[in-house]
Amino acid sequence: MGKTKNFFVMLFLVLAVSSFVSAADFDHVVTNSEDWKDVYSGIHYATLSDAQSDFLTSANHARILLNSLGKAKTIKVVSSKNNPYAFNYADLIISEGFEGAEESVYRNANLELVKELENVKNFIVVDSSYGYGAMAVAPYAAKKNAWVFFSNNINVDEIDSILSNREVNELLIYGYVDREVRDALEKYSPIVINNQDKFEDNIEIVEKYLDISPTKQALLTNGEFIEKELMTGTQPILFTGRQNVPDKIRDYLKTSDIEIGVLVGNELMGAATNIRRSTGISVMVKFARGARNPGAGISAVEGLDLFPLPSPSLKLEIYSVEYNKLSGQLEVTYKSSANTPGYLKGTITINQDGEKTKVGDTEALFIAPGSYKTVSYSVEMNSYDDLRANIFTIYGEGKDALDRVLDEEWDINVVDVIDRCDIEILKVVYNKQKDRFEIAVKNTENVNCWVDLSIENLLIGYEEKTISTDRSYRILSNKKETLYIEEEMFDSDLEKNKMVDVVAHFGEKETSLVKVLSGTFELRISSLSTVTYVMAGLTVVAGGFFFLFFLRRRKEREDDFDF
Repeated sequence: MGKTKNFFVMLFLVLAVSSFVSAADFDHVVTNSEDWKDVYSGIHYATLSDAQSDFLTSANHARILLNSLGKAKTIKVVSSKNNPYAFNYADLIISEGFEGAEESVYRNANLELVKELENVKNFIVVDSSYGYGAMAVAPYAAKKNAWVFFSNNINVDEIDSILSNREVNELLIYGYVDREVRDALEKYSPIVINNQDKFEDNIEIVEKYLDISPTKQALLTNGEFIEKELMTGTQPILFTGRQNVPDKIRDYLKTSDIEIGVLVGNELMGAATNIRRSTGISVMVKFARGARNPGAGISAVEGLDLFPLPSPSLKLEIYSVEYNKLSGQLEVTYKSSANTPGYLKGTITINQDGEKTKVGDTEALFIAPGSYKTVSYSVEMNSYDDLRANIFTIYGEGKDALDRVLDEEWDINVVDVIDRCDIEILKVVYNKQKDRFEIAVKNTENVNCWVDLSIENLLIGYEEKTISTDRSYRILSNKKETLYIEEEMFDSDLEKNKMVDVVAHFGEKETSLVKVLSGTFELRISSLSTVTYVMAGLTVVAGGFFFLFFLRRRKEREDDFDF
């Protein structure tokens, strides 16, 4: 009996040791998840573990990927608990004749894989909403042996808990993060890179990379997808923009020591061409790989394995181009179909009688998501026949991040219209109970007016931002309306914004708000809503009636006692 017991104990120990070795001894990591954060974390985990990596992009890809891997590999599969592409993927790998495979299932790979990297003492925190911040820091993170956390106001306590149990040599917060994240991690004395401009942030992290690993070559991408070479850390990543190369990136390349750019992905060919022409650096393109699916004859070339990242949806189109003879102005109206605020800057070339006249914007203009923006230019026309305009407009997420291009030819429609609208902004109130700005606007004319509002240069948390109404609103003639802008403000924010800059665009047509009114207004604070005041008043009145009733009953009892 004793020998049998000892045998099972020894067998258990052998199995435990074998399991431990297989879990720790791997030379390749494959991430099996539909969640980009898992994919990024799996690749980065492999980099910090000195292993190679791949990731699945579909269920069908699970078998195709294995055709490119050597059978002698021992593979660790990082699988999502809730969103895997393939189930029991390690079994498939073993059945294909690989030396070894072990599959680990994670609820949240980003917060769990770091626990397996006990030697990591440097950390980087980026926002979990968009992927471009994570891509920008990937090479620096690889060089610094730093783990990249995806943060928000929900998981920051868990991140803080992990950090509090580790030695933290350096903590870098990159780009925008929630206010709660900054506040919770302030005790680690973080380095902060946040210029409210993703291209300026990108340049700053590239400079930090070059300080520890000088090179004359950089990878070029737009930060909208994962490709495994982008995360190896062998070269810094520089954002090209999608179509237009932002001035800051172009100017940086002209003055930096970077001589060669390797563009990853063929969708960015236009931006790469612009970089080569405007900066003089050499540009190579990595856009395909050899086929992995065996077949008869010569195999076709495959596209790169790319995993899409969440990114802002910026969609801008031209709605109308009109020349108003009465005002002497060219009116270009844009329509935004974006899910995020943006900025635009146009250059309009007018062709009249073979002569060209140019007008344009000196500064980037704000446009709210889902709204119209009419921009007016004073122009003298020699005639009104056969007028055409080339509209070349760059646009993007920020004033200095105009990386997209709208380039169209339009016939100019000649109109003869007087816009009689006029408005007055009466007051600006912040309602603390409802977390919104309430702006009272009066229509001072005998026509209905459409109005949209924005508040610019607003200091919220650690950033300055512009906020706006969700659309334009109609105010009837000679009537007053209160328009709302939703935004959570803390008391500390209200202290910093005692005066606010309000800009109103308005006009008789909803799609052509040609007039602008701007001003700086005192911000009044309302802690209670009108309904709350009414309820409080009713409570006081009810209490008064109850008190009088009580006194009357008491007096009646005293009278009864006297009798």
